[in-house]
Amino acid sequence: MILAICLVMVGLSGLLAATLPTYQMCVLHEQHKGWRLLMSMIAMFVFGYIGFIWLLFHRPTATLELIVAAVFAGGGLFVWLVTKMSRQTLAKLMQTIDDKDYQANHDLLTGLPNRNRFYDKMDDMLLATQSQFSCVMMDLNEFKIINDTLGHEAGDAVLKEVGKRIAYACPPHAIAARLGGDEFAVILPNTSSELATETALKIKQSLLQDIQFDHHKLAVGVSIGIAQFPSDGSDRRTLMKSADIAMYHAKNHHTPFTIFNRQSQSK
Repeated sequence: MILAICLVMVGLSGLLAATLPTYQMCVLHEQHKGWRLLMSMIAMFVFGYIGFIWLLFHRPTATLELIVAAVFAGGGLFVWLVTKMSRQTLAKLMQTIDDKDYQANHDLLTGLPNRNRFYDKMDDMLLATQSQFSCVMMDLNEFKIINDTLGHEAGDAVLKEVGKRIAYACPPHAIAARLGGDEFAVILPNTSSELATETALKIKQSLLQDIQFDHHKLAVGVSIGIAQFPSDGSDRRTLMKSADIAMYHAKNHHTPFTIFNRQSQSK
């Protein structure tokens, strides 16, 4: 009797241990009814195991009871093993999906949102808000010289540091992105051109300090263009084009930044 009860207790322990991963899968995949069904079945099995233990206490134990107890032990352990492996597989799958989503929406060098993510964020803002916001376009000055003289490793180091400094200089609600190459952009929600100007100055100031690479101190300049929604564009294409025009005006006139349609106020 003791051996049979121990075997059933092993199976019961497996069932109880399986409840946690099953519950976690129910929470993570609540739309999938299969996990709820499995949770209900485990609960019924637990009552069945407890009933069989009660039966063993009140009747003599023969070979049949030992065989059934061994089956109960194997069944409980099997349920625990399957639920544990299922949870691990699902966790890896979810992590893979998250990684794929991150890679699809972020620049792998700087960690900033990429062009596609930037476009999506701006489109969401254009649909969801009627309040003004600023689009800031940036282009590094003479960046090609760094790549040509010191190599792409130096260029990558510069881009990573520039990305960090831009993100640090922007307010918490801003969306900073690397659009590609040495081109960066920022969306400043609920921001007037005056506040966008302050952010542009902070970015410019943050890039005045040299960037250390091996034994070299690299100086990087930036040209910045600012456009305002809705006055400078009511859609993404027009707004970014306005900021782009302002940026090239700043680059050609060697000014820190330019506000679109207000070139006379260039700083």
